[in-house]
Amino acid sequence: PVQGFHGIQKKVDWSLLDDHCSSRGLKYPYMVRRLACMVISGDVGADCLDILQPAQLHQGTLIEMEEEFELLKSTFRKAGFQEELTTFLTKQWYINILARIRVNAFRIELVASSYEDLLSSAVASVTCDASVGNAVYMLPSFYNHDCDPNTHIVWLENADAKLKTLRDIDEGEELRICYIDTSMDVNARQKILTEGFGFQCRCQRCLSGD
Repeated sequence: PVQGFHGIQKKVDWSLLDDHCSSRGLKYPYMVRRLACMVISGDVGADCLDILQPAQLHQGTLIEMEEEFELLKSTFRKAGFQEELTTFLTKQWYINILARIRVNAFRIELVASSYEDLLSSAVASVTCDASVGNAVYMLPSFYNHDCDPNTHIVWLENADAKLKTLRDIDEGEELRICYIDTSMDVNARQKILTEGFGFQCRCQRCLSGD
């Protein structure tokens, strides 16, 4: 690697991008920024998230992404990085990564000192203000959704993702998690899953109208 991605991040003045994102309440551009630093450092390939499902993007979202991309590109340029190190950083790459992060990023809701500390609270819905960050975990990103899930993602102190079963699992039963707040009614769940994740949920709970 050219240097560790933390070294890349420290070399760059992020103030303009930070101001842009904080004033608009944006969080995913920070994740793309970190990934870009990891690609430049040689830690990962530019196509490392291509295997993940992308989100459906609306025109307004695409316009916003173009502005974020220009800020990110110009920030690296001002930091003096050689052109060959940032050739991957195109508008299409940025949109491709954002589209995948929007669907696959997990909100890290709780951090505890041990896995056992979380077992009793895994069944309960966690409020948004308990979130400590967002991250993409490759394997958990492949779990399908169910509004009455049989498993739940929990986190340890080092932000490792662990899967906790919520009930007995039958042999051959698919492990499923819930992408959204399970306390919402069926109409709210359908709207969020359709608009945010691009599919109409047909789990048993939704089919029953619960």
